Amino acid sequence: MSFSDFQELNDVIINIFVTSKCNARCQECINQTITNNSNAKLEDLEINIERDLKILKNILQRHKELPAVICFYGGEPLLEPRRFVPVIENLQSTIDSNRLKYMIYTNGEFLKNFFEDFPEIAKKIWIYAVSIDGDEEQHNRFRIGTDLKRIKENLKFMKEHYDGNILMWSTLREEQSLLKCFEEFLRLFRDGLVNHFFWHWLETSSDFEDFQAYFNSYIHDLRLIVDYYIRQLRNGNLLPIAHLNELILYLITGKERSHTSCGAELEINYDLVGGEILACVDLPFEIGKELKQNPEKLLVMKDALGCHKCAIHFYCGGRCPIQIIYGTKLRTRQYCELLRAHVKTVEERLDEIKEILLEQKIDLQEIYDRSAFIVRYTDVTP
Repeated sequence: MSFSDFQELNDVIINIFVTSKCNARCQECINQTITNNSNAKLEDLEINIERDLKILKNILQRHKELPAVICFYGGEPLLEPRRFVPVIENLQSTIDSNRLKYMIYTNGEFLKNFFEDFPEIAKKIWIYAVSIDGDEEQHNRFRIGTDLKRIKENLKFMKEHYDGNILMWSTLREEQSLLKCFEEFLRLFRDGLVNHFFWHWLETSSDFEDFQAYFNSYIHDLRLIVDYYIRQLRNGNLLPIAHLNELILYLITGKERSHTSCGAELEINYDLVGGEILACVDLPFEIGKELKQNPEKLLVMKDALGCHKCAIHFYCGGRCPIQIIYGTKLRTRQYCELLRAHVKTVEERLDEIKEILLEQKIDLQEIYDRSAFIVRYTDVTP
């Protein structure tokens, strides 16, 4: 038996900025440190139902041959669900509902409230991306306004009322342990409270305090995770670690990403903020608008980093534009170093992984359909 190729989803992704309000008060919040540094008033950038429905329908008409995923973003969207629920209700009644899926990025604090207030809409959401940054001590330390115990109670409630995709999304800061995030994922996964896992490094303008210590800690933890992944695979269990599974697919097939990993420059990716289409919902309004209108500037950033000469460009596609623009050159290049080591750590075990996949008769399309598909709706690479 040999490996056949796999087919990826090719849908339109539309991110909509619902509200700047948030209860989480996360350490180094990207909205507070980067996104909100705009000349425009925050309330002018938030969702406007009448205005944004017209824009949404124009986008959907422009790509009428493609399915679409509409993603609600904040701040914390579930603080103000009445601002986006009418959008879903209108689209469900005016657009072919089989063509549309919905996603919510949330800190998880108000999930139960959402299901109680809008049960039918809540069940229609295709993906909930829930921010969980490790065990209770670690999570509560970095997401000060949230409580992991309460989030777990909400997830237990959802288990009884929802059967879709719940993605645990961990944001890694220097002081955080990747292993603690993974161990929390395993607890939640075993209890049936989440069914996907993804992590990524924080976009920030500050340097590492001790990069070598973090590098050593991260690779140590990653090796433990890959080892556990392989042990589970031997038993026929494919752990849904989204970007690990996607990387394995890329390594086996030799596939190359033909764009930046987040796809900011792609025509089928839209970030709707303040009635305008930005390159990224996390960028300040003026810069996000300029980059969407001049996507070639994204390629200039890649050239400056030397991306096209990098051995892992086939997978990474280029570092996050936000990190390049707002981060120090040192930290940005250190992220590149981390990701090269990340890829190497997986690549070192690739022959073993391929052998087990063949033994277990797990084909590449199954890996994609069960896990890697969800990468497209994340920041893609760590």
